Amino acid sequence: MKKIVLFANTAWYLYNFRLPLALTLVKHGWDVVLIAPHDKYVAELRSKGFTVIELNMERRSLNPLQEMTLVLQLRQLLTELKPDVIFNFTVKCVVLGSFAARLAGVRRRINAVAGLGSVFSSDTLSMKLLKPFVRALLTLSLAGKNARCIVQNPDDQALFLRHHITSPDHLHLIKGSGVDGDRFRPVVSAPCSHVFNAHSATKPRILFASRLLKSKGVGYFINAAGQMGERYEFCIAGQPDPGNPESLQQQDLDQLGNRNITLLGHVDDMAALLQSMDLVVLPSLYGEGVPRILVEAAASGLPAIAFDAPGCREIIQDGHNGYLVEPGNQQALNTAIASAFTSSDHYQAMASASREHFLSQFEQQTVISATISTINLSEHDSQPLHPATSSRKQQEPH
Repeated sequence: MKKIVLFANTAWYLYNFRLPLALTLVKHGWDVVLIAPHDKYVAELRSKGFTVIELNMERRSLNPLQEMTLVLQLRQLLTELKPDVIFNFTVKCVVLGSFAARLAGVRRRINAVAGLGSVFSSDTLSMKLLKPFVRALLTLSLAGKNARCIVQNPDDQALFLRHHITSPDHLHLIKGSGVDGDRFRPVVSAPCSHVFNAHSATKPRILFASRLLKSKGVGYFINAAGQMGERYEFCIAGQPDPGNPESLQQQDLDQLGNRNITLLGHVDDMAALLQSMDLVVLPSLYGEGVPRILVEAAASGLPAIAFDAPGCREIIQDGHNGYLVEPGNQQALNTAIASAFTSSDHYQAMASASREHFLSQFEQQTVISATISTINLSEHDSQPLHPATSSRKQQEPH
């Protein structure tokens, strides 16, 4: 039996974004081992039958000694596990996991970079100074004939090639981590019909669901709620990240009660939440891959609005299934929100287009099959396993 290690900076990420991939690999005969720091999702993953190894890791640490210690710990684990493949997720795990794999003699490395994050999107002096260093580390990490890199949008693909971070034949574009189109579905009745019913007092419900970071655009969403009056209900799903200086803190949230904002906190069942919403807004300035909340919105048959940034423009087709807005332009964002509700016909056309666009490229089985094909391409010396042959037809049932 072949063995693959999936390494991420949180068990939460593996559970919420990569569990279907892990389960599919098991069906194909792989022994799947998961490595991540401890959080409550470790127990959830173990309940699914996976071996989960907890690794003490600080996501935002830049301490060289601490990171080298982590590489050596990971090397020891890989030496003991002897996997055929290591699959690293996020920039930090790509760098640390690749170096550890080389030291442990793990030949085949798959690296998924789901957006380049704040290092590449931030204009702060510290991030500008860090950027060349991270770029050099990525180049070293992705070297080797059996290494493959997956990016989620053409902008990141072009950047990797422009800076020679990896070679074209080792770089693969797979848009997102996949969303289950059976779980995330449009409501059965006509979308948003309550909003356009002259006798209904229901307001359009507008959702921001992401980490509550300034770079994710939560401030622009809050401003829109304050400036657009009582015509809409603005909802925020998410929790503060106390260790992140970019995050809203609890005292910030406590002051939002008079801003026409409903605070939902952490939400586990996003599929159910989206069925109660009418529009998703993500004014992110962050280095996104393909934002999952926008893919989930499209799968749920909801129009969406975002700043015109890498990743966001892959799922939102401006004027067709939502709007792309000039980054940082608050007034344009407000106007786009209002424009989504100009008429029932206009809204329903965008809602239908969202679902159709989702089915064309972002459905879970499509992404998993492409990912397994990439794992197979890294193997030169033995017969690869074939990815799943069944996939959803790219249309709705009659």
